Parts: sequence; C-alpha cells; structure tokens
Amino acid sequence: MLSLRTARLFVASADAGTLTAAAERLHVSQPAATKSLAQLEADLGGALFERAGRKLVLTRMGEALLPRARALLQQAEDLKSEAERWRSGEDGVLSVGAGPSVTYRLLPEAVARFYRAGRTVQLTIRAGAANALLDQVRRGALDLVAADMGEAEHDPALRVHALPEEGVAALVRPGHPALASAPPERFPLATATPPDRLARQPLPWGGERPGLVCDDFTVLALACAASDHILAAPHSVMDRLMAEHGLVPLPDTPSGLRLRPALIYRANAPQSAARDHLFDCFEAAARRA
Repeated sequence: MLSLRTARLFVASADAGTLTAAAERLHVSQPAATKSLAQLEADLGGALFERAGRKLVLTRMGEALLPRARALLQQAEDLKSEAERWRSGEDGVLSVGAGPSVTYRLLPEAVARFYRAGRTVQLTIRAGAANALLDQVRRGALDLVAADMGEAEHDPALRVHALPEEGVAALVRPGHPALASAPPERFPLATATPPDRLARQPLPWGGERPGLVCDDFTVLALACAASDHILAAPHSVMDRLMAEHGLVPLPDTPSGLRLRPALIYRANAPQSAARDHLFDCFEAAARRA
C-alpha cells in the first residue's frame, strides 16, 4: 500500500539509482527496502523500475508516478510546517471578542501593532456586549475577549489579565437642557454598560434605567447628537466622540462607575504565542490611551 514511507523509498530509489544507496539514505536495511519496493509495485499493479544489474531505471509507469510521489512528500512536509506554525502561533486563526469601549479605543492600535510585528495569524474580531462575549469564550467559540471584566475574575474557568481602569463621564449635544441647569436625572441615558451593572453602580444622571443600550459607541453618539439622551462614555473615548459627533461634556457630574477592561481567555486553553503577543499589543495600546 502506498504510504509516506514507501513514497520516500520510491523517490529515494529514483534519485539514487540503486536500492542500496536509497536504503542508506533512508537508514533502513537493503532487504527491508527490497521487500517494501516489491510490495509497493504489487499494490500499484506494475513495475516502477527496470533492473539492470544493481542499477534501477524508471519504467514509463515509474516516470508518470514519480512527480506525484514527490508532490505527496512535499504536501506532507507542508502539513508538518503548518502544524508547527499553528503551535507556535505564527499561522492559523485567532478569534477575538471586543467589548464596546475596547473596540472604540484600543482595538485599532492593538491590531496595527500585531501585524506590524510580522504576524501571519488571521484575526477574526467579534464586537459585542461583554457578558455575551464571555459566554462565547467559555464555550470555546472565542480564543480571547478584550472587554470589561465584570464577574469574570471570580470564574475559575477563566484567566483574567487586567488592563488599566478608567472612569465614565457624560456627553450631550450642544444646547442640551442639562447644560442650562436642568436636572440631568430627568433625561434618558444612552450607554454601553448593561442595565444590571448600572443597577449596582448607578450613574448620577439619567433615569433609573437607561433609555438606550447599545454596544456601539458610534450608534450611541449619533442618537445623542439628535436627542436629549445623555451619553455615558469612558474618559478615554470622550475626545474622539466630541470631535466626530459634535458632543460636549456635561460639567460637574462625577461618576463612581469604573470600567475595568481586561484580556480574558479559558483557563485550560492551549499555549499560544499569537495570543500572548496580542496581549502585549493591547497593553501597549492601553498605555497610550
């Protein structure tokens, strides 16, 4: 039966010209090489070589099949090389989940740093709410989540690598009534923070429950630019939201809510050089934010 071992013997015999030399190259005995070649020819239903004394000469069938045998061996080497790249993190796919604030402020620079380092890994990015992303990383649908850690630090199935914390501020459209001393708690809140988290750490503006919850700050900003909603946004994204959407800060509204971004992955996940390097890229982006 044709196998990688017999394909190597076939190619080595054609290249060396004698079975003795082929056996030496492959570090097998000549009797074993003779037996394997005879079995291969029987399995293929024809002779691959004509024997002229000790010299081997390819038959027409052997000439036709030799390129295929070489291609088979090359594919096997390519398979080994690709597997090694996967193990070392230099190839394959890394599935990453990104929470709202991370997507807006850290993800672009982290990805740019990752590829500037020459990485060949394909990154698949899935943006969304932190809780939904954490469920996916627990199931193995994501390799890594970059988002507010929430309760993940208490989950023994997860590993949590904290990034610098940051506070939350309020943004509104120009001319918003709250800028003219109207009580900010009268106006609906627009936020990417889940309502259950706000119930534990309420903000000093907006009603008891948010009027708009979305995991995309661009959508939130567009809505607030056209309404009286008050946008709760991390400090690090305020300048961008103001520049791109014309929003202005709501003064004198301190918030005790702290966002705690983190890099999170399964505790039993295999080692990954690509994941570790992406960690470094997110940390570098966070230091610059």
